[in-house]
Amino acid sequence: MRVRVGALGISALGTQVAGTIEAVGPDSAGFARNDRVAFRSIAPTSSTTVVVAERELMGIPADVSLDSAAAILPCALLARTVVKQVHVIGRGTRVAITDVSVIAPFVTAWVEHLGGTVVAGGETGQADLVISGQSIRSALGVRSGHGLAQQAAADVFAAMRTGAFDSIALSSAADARNGSRSPVLLHPAEVTLAA
Repeated sequence: MRVRVGALGISALGTQVAGTIEAVGPDSAGFARNDRVAFRSIAPTSSTTVVVAERELMGIPADVSLDSAAAILPCALLARTVVKQVHVIGRGTRVAITDVSVIAPFVTAWVEHLGGTVVAGGETGQADLVISGQSIRSALGVRSGHGLAQQAAADVFAAMRTGAFDSIALSSAADARNGSRSPVLLHPAEVTLAA
C-alpha cells in the first residue's frame, strides 16, 4: 500500500502515522484507494508518502480525524491492554495508578471510561487493584493478531467518540519547544522528522 501521510504522533511508543491510501498492490484484499489508515513506524518518516504492508495497517473510521488517530491510538491501545487484558476493570472498581509513565493518563481515561474510580493520590490501601509500571511492562508483552488488533482499535475509536481521552493534552512542535510535557507530540505531516 502507498499511503499519503496526513499526521504523525510521536510518543514513548514510537511514531504513529495516519494517512490515506493512494495506491494498492495487486494482492490487496482488505483496503482500497482513499481508505484512511494508521500504522506504527519504528523510525520517523521523511517522506509525504510511504509504502506499507497491508498487514501493518489499521482502518480509521470516517468520524475520527487523522490527527486524533495519530496522536491517541498507540498509547490508548496499550492502556486498553492494561485495563482489559492485564487487569479487568469494571464499573465500581477502585484503581490506584502508581505508574508515572506517559501511558498513565491513558490508563486513567480508560478506567474512568469503563466506570471505575481512580483512587486519589495512588492510595493503594483504598484500591481494589493497583496499576504499576509492571502492569505496563506486562501489557507491552501481549501480542495479538491483526484481527484482534483491529478489534482493539475499534474499542479505542469508540472511546474517542465518547470523549474518553479529551482531557489528555497533546503538544504541537511549537508547544514542545515552549516546554510542554504532554505524553504525545502531534506533528504536521508536511514537516520532516528525519534527523
